[in-house]
Amino acid sequence: MKKLMSLILVVMMALSFSVIAEEEVIKLTWACGTGGVAPIDNAIVVEALNEISREKIGVEVEYVYFDGTQIQNEIEAGALYDIYFTCSWYNETNGAISNGLFANIAPVLKDYPGVYNAMAPEIWDLVTTPDGAIYTIPNRKDYAIINYFTYPVEKAKELGYEFGEKIESWDEMTDFLVDWKATISENEYPVMLGGAVRGMDSSFDFINRDVKIGCVYGTTEVISLFDDPTFKKELQILADWYELGLINPDAPTMTENAIDTKLFRLDSVQAWPGYSYSASNGYETGMIRYFGPGVSKDGVQGSMNAISKALENDPEKLDAAMKLFELIFTDQLYKDTLRYGKQGYHWDYATEEDTSIEEYIGKVVVRKEGASDNYAPWAFAQPDYFGTSFNASEDNLSGKTELVLDQYEMYFDLIAKEPVTSAMGAFTWDFSKWDAKIAELKNIYSEYYSSVATGAIDIDDVYDEMMEKLNAAGLQEMIDDAQEQLDAYLGK
Repeated sequence: MKKLMSLILVVMMALSFSVIAEEEVIKLTWACGTGGVAPIDNAIVVEALNEISREKIGVEVEYVYFDGTQIQNEIEAGALYDIYFTCSWYNETNGAISNGLFANIAPVLKDYPGVYNAMAPEIWDLVTTPDGAIYTIPNRKDYAIINYFTYPVEKAKELGYEFGEKIESWDEMTDFLVDWKATISENEYPVMLGGAVRGMDSSFDFINRDVKIGCVYGTTEVISLFDDPTFKKELQILADWYELGLINPDAPTMTENAIDTKLFRLDSVQAWPGYSYSASNGYETGMIRYFGPGVSKDGVQGSMNAISKALENDPEKLDAAMKLFELIFTDQLYKDTLRYGKQGYHWDYATEEDTSIEEYIGKVVVRKEGASDNYAPWAFAQPDYFGTSFNASEDNLSGKTELVLDQYEMYFDLIAKEPVTSAMGAFTWDFSKWDAKIAELKNIYSEYYSSVATGAIDIDDVYDEMMEKLNAAGLQEMIDDAQEQLDAYLGK
């Protein structure tokens, strides 16, 4: 009987300790962005992540994925998450701040050096409001925007073209494209577009992307995107290319996802020195820079995460959320798991069996066959995109193509040497009184944008008509209001 009672006591104590341990683990929810559906293997990866975070910081996280419409529906329905992905085009940052969705972490930020030291002070400056509040944590990635054209090196060599690292104007590519078109069939095109050239508006220092107003980099005069000389010239060049038959005729209605990336084509990308598209494209791909690096608040707002304002009144959970960000910025296995999936199941670090290139062994990730089909979240939406290990392709591992391991250092060196810097600092336009008008402006833009941004319609043919409609809907008044606020912010 005594033995039985002793056994019962042991079991009860074990259960008691189990309950206490369970209570000590703080549970957080993270609303992540996606362009489609949640990764199929999300549950497997979340458990692998929680094994690490439970042990190291006593935290578990439920990563939940929403597309842009879904997250807005969640917010409007009053659903609360502890952490949110946010940017200028998803769960729009300024609107979310205005609506009181995000916590001000400025009072505690420096208590978490793993977070604060992850970003240069000037990057924190770009997300600091005039009253000293910080509502977002920028993701460590290519926040200074650099745009490139990519092209098939084989085709350029065949036609006798050699390109330098940078061009000053898009029309420097025209002769190459015309000669290229002459070598392919009538229904093939060297420039395949789906709705617009990606990143073509990066040369504009945006104040608000929905309204499409901002400044030319280095200036503080608020204008329409369509009055930026660089952007307008690009639209005119696209119209020339379209008329020359260099662009697919269905570009305005084609979706970007419908384009076969394995086809030889001229593409526009946001990238950095040392990056390579050769493995993903399946052919040797060259890069030509045409803009950047552009350093601005809008660039930083291209990808961030934020903590829920509800946690301002819950110090324990706020501490847990900040420790979680510290873990992501400092723990290699956690950040690699978050990006690539469960180690041993979705990927492993390269071994001598994978490659004979010594610098890759133990440092680069080798994904299992089919792993990316079941787990491929937005890497750019994760806090330490530039801190994760590189995913090596078969061509990298065999030595056929080089994987440049110091490409991020090259990126930051270029920012230091050739920055195109915003003159607006951390200015944020309060557009709350224009909420009812913004939807009307967006509808007007939708009438024209995909046609002029693919060259199907020459901007010169519709500029006056479009601007008349936009101004009738309040565009110029918004520009004037933004100018007044910017001048006040700059102390003019």
